[in-house]
Order: sequence, then C-alpha cells, then structure tokens
Amino acid sequence: MALSNAERQRLHYQRQKDKKKVDLKQPDGADLPIRTEDPFYEWFQGQAGGFSDFAKCFDIAGMEAPDIDDDSDPKSFTGEIEHSFNDTPERSPYAHGGGSLARGEIMVGCLIDAASELARIINEYKRKQVDARLEEIDNADLSDPTVKKNALAEVVRLQKMKEHLDKQVRWSFPQWKLAGE
Repeated sequence: MALSNAERQRLHYQRQKDKKKVDLKQPDGADLPIRTEDPFYEWFQGQAGGFSDFAKCFDIAGMEAPDIDDDSDPKSFTGEIEHSFNDTPERSPYAHGGGSLARGEIMVGCLIDAASELARIINEYKRKQVDARLEEIDNADLSDPTVKKNALAEVVRLQKMKEHLDKQVRWSFPQWKLAGE
C-alpha cells in the first residue's frame, strides 16, 4: 500500500531526527587547526580548575564529574561500544580519535541524549501516576456533594498537570560543533 504524503513527510522527518541523534554523539568533523602546545584538556583544566559549574552539576546529581585531564582519544567506559563496531570500525564514534576535544564533544552529545531520555521516563511515570489518581476518582463513590465537589476540583488540577506534561521544553546551548547540520 502506498504511503500518503503526510506519512512520507513523517518518515522523512523521523529519519532526519534519528540522524541528528547519531551525529550528536560524534566528534566534530571540522579540521580545526589545534596547536599541539595548547591541547583542549589543559584549557579545560584552566577553565574548570577547582570546583566548576560543570562539576557542581554532577555533584548535585550525586555523580562524579568526568575528568578531562589528558589528551587521550575518546573511548567507552565499558569497551562495549568499540566491541560492537569490530566489523565496521570506521563507523564507530571513536574512529577518528580526536583527543580530549573529541572526548568533550562526544560527552556533550551523550549528556544531552541521556537528559532527554531521563526526562521522557520521568514524564511517562508522572503521567501514569496522574492517570491512576484520575481512575481512583472515577471509581470513587461521589454521592456526597462535598466529596463530589472536592473530587471535581482534583480532576481539574490533575488535568492541568497532564496538559503541562504535554508540553515540550527547549534549552539553549552555545554551538560546540563546527561541521554538520
């Protein structure tokens, strides 16, 4: 069965979104002329030396901040990512090396993706809780006028919560990549 124009458009935009998600976790492809005597990790240490906002955010979240303290190439924590690209190493996000700058770029993309996924999971959980409460109210005995009035007020409050959870939010970041779209 042939796809409608709207379905083709939806698939096209989904493919673009999926590609952006993959590109987000790739280091910048631009050939930036970095002087060997001025590697990113040293600059990062100078900027983030001590207790930076970067480290503070991780501390608030109860996690240890990743340290960028040498110019080694990016690699996964477990080694599983590299293992999954054994047959096609050129497709690995680590294929082109890139040192500490590439590690930082990959980290930004992964943190954005992780935050987005965690936000989706939290949103889904809160929706489930609101729906469960609405179902409780729906199944409750509302014969008493006072109980019914309170229940209706609660339903309105819960519906507003659901409307709020329907919204998308945007955060602005400084551009950190020189190449790509």
